Amino acid sequence: MERLICAQREGSLLKISNSEFKHLKALRLKEGERLEVYCEDKLYLAVISQINKDYALCSILEEIEKPPTKPTIVVYQCIPIELSLMDEVIDRVSQAGAFKLAPVICKRGFKEISKIKEKMERWRRISLASFKQCKRPRPMEIDSPVKLTDLYPREEVSLVLDNFGGSLSIKDIDLSRESYGIVVGPEGGFSQEEVELLKNRGFLTLILKPYIYRSEMAGAVATALIMNLHV
Repeated sequence: MERLICAQREGSLLKISNSEFKHLKALRLKEGERLEVYCEDKLYLAVISQINKDYALCSILEEIEKPPTKPTIVVYQCIPIELSLMDEVIDRVSQAGAFKLAPVICKRGFKEISKIKEKMERWRRISLASFKQCKRPRPMEIDSPVKLTDLYPREEVSLVLDNFGGSLSIKDIDLSRESYGIVVGPEGGFSQEEVELLKNRGFLTLILKPYIYRSEMAGAVATALIMNLHV
């Protein structure tokens, strides 16, 4: 079943317009067909009741209750020097199942906070597009940027990916916990000072085997492994 995003609700009607209406037309959906519509942080089963020149109206049949996916995974992604690569990161990590992504400013990554903030709305749109495609129960949240020096363990298991000095493999991690935090470094890895800072604060160093993954792929790989191996 197709899924679309609605920005406007009028009673029991959901209005599909702009780019979402173009998507509806591209899918060749017709009046009377059912689809899922996400609006105001809720997911609905709806039926297309009217298709006009510039918009479509969908009648709500029922709200779809989808329990949150477990475990809860938060990816703390160091922002790559090439800022546009964050688009790939967000799409991949969302599809892998992370609950939230927090952009992290680190020593070897992109540091211009004003440009990072300008990208936040775009990153949230990418998260919504991924939500439509992979049928997550809800969109992945995009948190406000944070400095690596301000990171402290918040989840039950807090990990930092370190393929150059990691001490644990995925099989060594307790995969029965309810929440995980994963800190992913930039291209070229963390500085030694950053790794030591995180270790001293209680983060566990994790190495992904058998290969060295690019920064924009590593968070998605770690997330997918934990999601699929969680017991």
